[in-house]
Amino acid sequence: MPIIQIIKPNDNTIVGIWKITETIDELSKLVTLSSKSRELLKKRKSSIHKLQFLSVRAILFELGYADDNLSYQDNAPILNDSKKISISHSNLFSCVIISDLRVGIDVQQEANNKINTIAKKFIGYETSYLTHDDFKRKSIIWNIKESIYKIANINGLDYKTHSLVVPFNLSDNFTYSWLIYKNLKERYASYFFTIENYSFAYLIHTNDE
Repeated sequence: MPIIQIIKPNDNTIVGIWKITETIDELSKLVTLSSKSRELLKKRKSSIHKLQFLSVRAILFELGYADDNLSYQDNAPILNDSKKISISHSNLFSCVIISDLRVGIDVQQEANNKINTIAKKFIGYETSYLTHDDFKRKSIIWNIKESIYKIANINGLDYKTHSLVVPFNLSDNFTYSWLIYKNLKERYASYFFTIENYSFAYLIHTNDE
């Protein structure tokens, strides 16, 4: 199917979400790839990685961008019009956020056993309001902290000690989160939701601290 959801949280920001139901050939017909991207696509070993690569380009097309508008610097995606971009994919979902502001996005297929296994690596301050079987909120916190990591792009950033998520209810679909690293302190408006068994979060930097 084509893009399944476009979200515009403010006048400066747009989010695109794609559920992959196409074959590689079908997705390939929806995009025009640069020679560099064609080479990158060939290097993707698995079919799902090829599909994710193509679906991201399909989202960009839906949002008004061509493949060659996108490049990478220090492993972070950048656009040639200086707008900020963040990209994520998990199995059959891909998502992109574009904004004048600093942004991050993350999607994860929910897996309760995995979340509890890795929780000790990213849950710090949040233990004050979580329970052991609070799988969904842990998943959202993981999404949010992954998004913070993408925004910060700092080597050695520790999810547990350098980021925190303000208490929230799942029905809120919104909270605030913080990056606190050395002399850097930033707050992010943090939106979250689920589609099927996938959790999503996207963050927008706010100077209103």
